[in-house]
Amino acid sequence: MKLLSPRSMFFLLLLITAQSYGQAKEASLEKENINTTSPIKIGSLICSNNSFNKLNNSVQIIFKNQKYIYQQESDTISIADPVKLNQLIKDLKEGLAIIEDDQKTANFDRGKYIIVKDNIYMDNKVLTFWNKEFTISASIKKSSVIQLIDWLEAIKF
Repeated sequence: MKLLSPRSMFFLLLLITAQSYGQAKEASLEKENINTTSPIKIGSLICSNNSFNKLNNSVQIIFKNQKYIYQQESDTISIADPVKLNQLIKDLKEGLAIIEDDQKTANFDRGKYIIVKDNIYMDNKVLTFWNKEFTISASIKKSSVIQLIDWLEAIKF
């Protein structure tokens, strides 16, 4: 009977120690997984990458209406899927390839966003982000497109 008591105390102490260690490790893992980068401005876009863990990551690109200074309308492109992120990068690269060609136009309509390269303003070599209703737009120049592509390619989902 005397041997049972110290053994049971040992296992009870071992159980308590293991449980508290597991809770402490879980709390530290939660702190390590939360990594929200501060928003950066690329051209007229405000971009942010919110990564909570490997399964919950999203990219947001906010653009404001540039047509009218007195209207503060904005829209957000939110991407939480690596396939859609790769599609956005591909669309930007295709638009970049023709941005200085006055003869070519492009329209990349992906539902969440529309990127247009048109020849309305011949002196402005830009890509224009539109919302799906074509009511909010923001244009970015070639240097900003390159910076946006580099930033998007650095994101790991």
